[in-house]
Amino acid sequence: MPADPKPSGAKIDLTQGPVQGHILRMLGPFSLAVIAMISTGLVDSFFLGNLGGDANPRAGTIALAALGIAFPLTFIGNSANIGLGAGTMSAISRALGEGDTERARRHAAAAILFALLVMSVLVTLMILTMPFVIGLMGAGGEVRTAALSYLTISLPGLIIVAVNSMCNNTLRAHGEAMLPSSIMILGAFLNMAMDPFLIFGIGPFPRMEVAGAALATVIGNGIAMMYGLYLVRFVRRAVDFTTIRLATLRHAWATIAAVGVPAMGTNMIVPLATGLATAAVTRMTSETGLAAFSLASRLELLSVGLLYALSACIGSVTGQNGGAGRTDRVEEAFRVSYKICLIWGTLMAIVLALIARPLLSVFSNDPALIAMAVPYFYIVPITVFAYGYVFVTAAGFNALGRPKYGFVFTTIRSLVLYAPLVSLGTWAHGLMGAFIGIAVANLLAGLAARYWALNHAPMTARKS
Repeated sequence: MPADPKPSGAKIDLTQGPVQGHILRMLGPFSLAVIAMISTGLVDSFFLGNLGGDANPRAGTIALAALGIAFPLTFIGNSANIGLGAGTMSAISRALGEGDTERARRHAAAAILFALLVMSVLVTLMILTMPFVIGLMGAGGEVRTAALSYLTISLPGLIIVAVNSMCNNTLRAHGEAMLPSSIMILGAFLNMAMDPFLIFGIGPFPRMEVAGAALATVIGNGIAMMYGLYLVRFVRRAVDFTTIRLATLRHAWATIAAVGVPAMGTNMIVPLATGLATAAVTRMTSETGLAAFSLASRLELLSVGLLYALSACIGSVTGQNGGAGRTDRVEEAFRVSYKICLIWGTLMAIVLALIARPLLSVFSNDPALIAMAVPYFYIVPITVFAYGYVFVTAAGFNALGRPKYGFVFTTIRSLVLYAPLVSLGTWAHGLMGAFIGIAVANLLAGLAARYWALNHAPMTARKS
């Protein structure tokens, strides 16, 4: 537990010193946090994929297929939280860049209240519509039952995640890396620790299987939420509820929503496209094909993890420097980030191609599933660097108060390219065609985002 609280309103000044140094300083802790978050999904997949045995040899495949069906819905909720977090980080970092620490503290408090309100409404709508959505995606029988049991627990837990996200982004806006990362790592560690007990029913715990994986996530995030609130309220004193008035609340919500609502839409486009692609795979392949698509997509997150962390770094740098009028440093932040995307993406494409089959064998004992998933690792990872360009561009411009750029490029990648190409590819060549569709979507959208950002987009920030 940190023992050296900063004075109220203190921040790390990202408008001074090497831009690359700031990004790399934050990238390490954020990478560990994102890897921890991704690991929870992999641990879920590992335990659930190894359910069954001789008594029910298909149990693992059914569980993985259920995760694949449930994933777009939980992804929508998590994407909404990411969007709200982007609005929070943008508002606070720009206020700090302008030198107004009291306004930054009010924005942080207002963001927590705003997130609770928005996510409560969204989660209620998702719970009411989830049976219809799952049916629309083509799931039936045991897969449908397992997916519903997972979502019944995991969807309400997204409200807890909302508070986590606001605390995390408040600290990130101040240029911090270790503390916001510690919130994510704590939740992920507790999630993974609870998984085997709740999935398999070890000791006094009931055997819950897919529902147990969901409950472990909610428990981990709940404890992390309390820790995050403690950090922002008492350790860093970055949140101030006492000075909120109706006028300041309305101003803060308007400022946060100006970026947060479009960013929510931007981020929710991705799971919408994923849902359309998953529905195509569900209808045009087998239950095993759906499970293979789900598992390969989760494992490929290993290569995307550092790039997600990079998108968490660039926002605080562009936000503070944009608020201070340092457009030269804003552009440099984009260039450095794109270079990191290319280097990391190339490295991970090589690694995943080499270990594809043994890696898949850890998570499933179904030879047919493994054979169907292996080609993914020879096709998609070589284009991950370009996908990184898309969400790094979105994060950087969100922090400047310019969310339309992220919305446009995410829409192009997800709805104009990804969903149609995966559907067309699956229709023409099965799962292999789906993988080729993902790769083409990544390349076209990523290269377009990089070109436009560096040659045509404004690097100035809007006032918070």
